[in-house]
Parts: sequence; C-alpha cells; structure tokens
Amino acid sequence: LPAIPLSNRMPDFICLGGLRIDYLITADGRAASDIFGGNATFAAVGARLWSDPGQVGILAKNGPDFPKGWLAQLESHGIDTGCVLPIAEPVDQRTFFSHFADGSRDEGNPASHYRALGLPLPDGLSGYAQPSADAQEASYRPLRIDGAAVDKSCWPSRAFHCSPIDWETTLSCIAGARRAGTPQITLDPGLWIGQRSRAEIDGLLRQCDAFLPSEAEARLLFGPEMSRQEMARRLAGDGPPVVVLKLGSEGSLVYQRESDRFISIPAAPARAVDVTGAGDAFCGAFAVGLSKTGDPVTAARWGGVAASFVIEGFGALHALDATSYRERIDREARPQTADN
Repeated sequence: LPAIPLSNRMPDFICLGGLRIDYLITADGRAASDIFGGNATFAAVGARLWSDPGQVGILAKNGPDFPKGWLAQLESHGIDTGCVLPIAEPVDQRTFFSHFADGSRDEGNPASHYRALGLPLPDGLSGYAQPSADAQEASYRPLRIDGAAVDKSCWPSRAFHCSPIDWETTLSCIAGARRAGTPQITLDPGLWIGQRSRAEIDGLLRQCDAFLPSEAEARLLFGPEMSRQEMARRLAGDGPPVVVLKLGSEGSLVYQRESDRFISIPAAPARAVDVTGAGDAFCGAFAVGLSKTGDPVTAARWGGVAASFVIEGFGALHALDATSYRERIDREARPQTADN
C-alpha cells in the first residue's frame, strides 16, 4: 500500500530519484550488505538535516521486492513518503559499489571484489549483474516517472531537486515542476551527461536554478584539460545562474554567473567510514539552503556539512540517528571560504 504522508499539504522540498538496496566495499576493504541507499534517500536525508519534520519528501517508484519497513523508517525520521509510488512489476533495485582510494568506484563484477578480500559473495547479490549504461536505461524502465502523470500534491512549494536518474524522467519531471510553479529547481546529472548532445543538455539546464555535477561528470563534456573554473562558467552559459562542481574530499567550487564569481568551499571535517551518497546528501542540503537563504555559498556550506554526516557511517539514515546533530550543524556550518 502507498505510504501515508506526514501531513495533508505538499512538502516544501521534494527529492526525485531512486530507492536502492546497497552492497558495497569501502576503499579500505570493509564490506557492508543490505543497506538502505539510493540517491533520493541520501538527498532527502541531506535536506532533512536542515529542515523540520514533514518539510522534505521523496518522489520515486518502488518495486514489490524492496524491504518492507524501510519507508516507515523514513517516515519515522520526518521524511514524507506519500509520493513514493508502488509498482507491481518486479524490478532489481540492488546496487553494488567497490570504492577506491582515489575516489573512483567500480559498479560491476562484484564476485571478483569479494574474492579479492577472501569473502563469499553475499546471498543478496546472487544473480546480480550491473548492466552497461545503455542497458541500464531499459533495465530500470519500470522505475521511470512521467512528470505529466505526477499528482499535483507531489510538486513542492519551495524547491525540487532532481537526483541522477534517466533522461526521460529528468526531462518530464523538471518540466512538471516548472508547470506547477515550483520556484526553485536544482539538478544533479545522471548517466545521460555523457550520452546526450550539448544542445539537449543546454536546453535542460535553462530550466534549472542550479546545476550540481561532480568534476568527473563535467569532464565528460569538456575533457581533462579544461580548468574547473572554465567548465563551471561554460555550464552556466545562458542557463542556470549557479553551477556547483562537487570535488569530493576537496569540497566544492561555487560559480555565480551574475557576478562571475568563484568561491571554493572546503569539505567539512568528518571521520569517513563510507563515502556512498555523499554527493547526493550535499545536493539535498544545498537545495534547502539555497531556498532558505538565497545564497549559494551558504547552501554549499550546508551541503558540505550534510555530506560529512553521511560519510561517517553506512547507509543514509544513520546521519539522522545522532541525537546531537542539530548542535553539530550549528558548530560545523562555519567552514572558512577562499576566493579562487
């Protein structure tokens, strides 16, 4: 049955994306299985760290094999699941990651990674095969969302964040949010950034208020030689007024087109355990910060703090379990910045 929303009004903030069952190996060789993940989950947690119960919701589709009770855990943490759409068609929502010290990761051939550690393949990964980028489009087709069919109550009153998802869902849902009058739209690109034409991407970016790719994703468009500053400037073009390059352990680079200004935001201090979802949590917190303050630099600081919370454990929800997280936010949301 569909989850019961926390309230009868639309959330202030909605994070679009996927709900996943994660299996992962950290860069230092620790394995974790059957973890509640997915970019929509991590983004919503990042947003929830900076908002009140019921302000943040998730827009996603969910198959019949997803663990029972996980959506209830989101609700217990104040994240609205009324726009998580159940589907009857079986779909594989498992994801495998093996992280490396240089920040890269491998999402294929999990058996070889477990074998290298002397560990058996987890039972939950039996039959798992990471499809190619093109095959992934078809493999996850049941999870696509048509923005024109989304109930009006699922368009947020303040900000809509689009996590990495297929091109068709991205296009239709950003268009749907615009039609609904959502005042702020932020976008984190999916696999499509390396597959669509520059004209198609530019057309999409013109509908966004902020674009938040990783440096690696930006380089799929511009190659290895271009500076970070020039990539951000070109992505803004005549499109989003704000571009933020996510730089992993280096933090982020914020570009504001109107002033042609670059600000480097260092990463917030953290005791890193698992970096999965850090970028998604950054984006969710950034969306809330930009909406609440109107300042992309402050929003990026909020994003960095959210990312630091998430990487200190496995999965997304542990960041909301700490009883002192409000106090930590007040303490940690003041990193120094430097003009670049």
